[in-house]
Amino acid sequence: MAFGLFKKKTYADAVYRNGCLHTLDPETEDATAIACKDGKVLRAGSDEDVSPLIGPDTQVIDLQGRFLVPGFIELTGTPAAQVMEGSYLKLHSGLSAEEVAAMVNDWAAAHDPCEFILAYGWFSEEEELPVLDDACPGVPLLIIGEDSVSMRMNHTAQQMVKERAEAETFEVAVTPNYVFNTIVALDYAAMSRKAFAIAEDYAKRGYTSVLNLETCTYFDNMYRNLLLEFFQAGLVKQRYFGSLPIKRMLTPISVLYNLDRRRTGCSELQGLVNFNTLLLTADSKENDAIYMSPAYLKDMCAAAADKGYSIRLNAMDKDMVLQGMDALGSISTSYKKAAFTVAFDEEVSDEEKADVYTGDVYECPLTAPLPLTGSGEEMLTQRTEGAAWRLGEHGLGSLKEGKSADFAVFSVDPCSLSTPEEFDALRADLTVLAGTVVYDSASGEGAAEWFREFDAQLEEVFSEVETEE
Repeated sequence: MAFGLFKKKTYADAVYRNGCLHTLDPETEDATAIACKDGKVLRAGSDEDVSPLIGPDTQVIDLQGRFLVPGFIELTGTPAAQVMEGSYLKLHSGLSAEEVAAMVNDWAAAHDPCEFILAYGWFSEEEELPVLDDACPGVPLLIIGEDSVSMRMNHTAQQMVKERAEAETFEVAVTPNYVFNTIVALDYAAMSRKAFAIAEDYAKRGYTSVLNLETCTYFDNMYRNLLLEFFQAGLVKQRYFGSLPIKRMLTPISVLYNLDRRRTGCSELQGLVNFNTLLLTADSKENDAIYMSPAYLKDMCAAAADKGYSIRLNAMDKDMVLQGMDALGSISTSYKKAAFTVAFDEEVSDEEKADVYTGDVYECPLTAPLPLTGSGEEMLTQRTEGAAWRLGEHGLGSLKEGKSADFAVFSVDPCSLSTPEEFDALRADLTVLAGTVVYDSASGEGAAEWFREFDAQLEEVFSEVETEE
């Protein structure tokens, strides 16, 4: 049959050529060009290899001899918490009710006038907090526990929630989310600009993916809502990977429900906003609030892994380090696509690890980013392909055909660097997400142009909302 003669020729959406590529794919070690189609790598090779993929509508970018590498992946990001900085009072462990009340008063004085006070962190569930009603009378106060489940309110906040629920035209369930959304009125426009600035900073450094850790669930929800606006406006600069923080023995069914609900909400966002990690924080002391038993740990980890989630355990003491390695190690051989990590700062010897089954479990510091080590090429691999494996995302980290076309372009060869400080000081000329340039250091006005576009689109969104109301 002659139908094959009329087969439509495939052209790339964009081609980047005349460069020096470190694809981390052994088959294209000497590549000088890369072609992108539908957000994926179509082909990498010589300029001659890629030239046939250039069509009439293909965008062609001359790299002018610069160095193109896979996009960097941040495994210890906190963008959701960064956006919320300055909007809430952070509480630490060991505070008495009187000390909490004093901190609330100081916060109110520093932020006068304030419509509400939001606090996040530690408080004793056993201790009553009647003094909170005396702190800032007339101003609603909401305290969210570190577990993102527990809540405390003053009388003013309770009345606000009650009055709103009674005024609803239909019956509502007064859930923690309902309470939060009733009391907390954040400056959405200001936070949107702040989130955009954080993304711009990541892009300047060549990052195309960020795993968000250590964030209150409510803050993460708010941040993901911002990302939805960015997505609709075409202004996403990194792939976002959310995590669900769990710091107490909640029932596995409820944990899995929350994991699945968040993942389902990302299903139509083209892989730019994701939710794939269960973040456990625990110790082995039975009288502590963050205690998790060995049996619970194994059951919870097995249930999450069975659903395809990666798991990170923040182990707060040595016994929990070993219990975590045993629990995650025992399931790691059955779930090759997920990533299992134990983060700890304890001194644990090889002899102690030998007594438990560690399997394919990654280790990393609890209170610091994973350090870069070795040569420039090794550091590049750690920041890209190695990070993708630790994230459990095997479609990232290298520039092999069919993988995501996420990369960064530098004037300096990252593989020529010899120290972590030099590597961290790298600044990208271009950062590309899904084949599209999201940062260009030579665009004249730099971020100002992006901010103008963002402000214009944000203003249009707000005007539509006001019209609907």
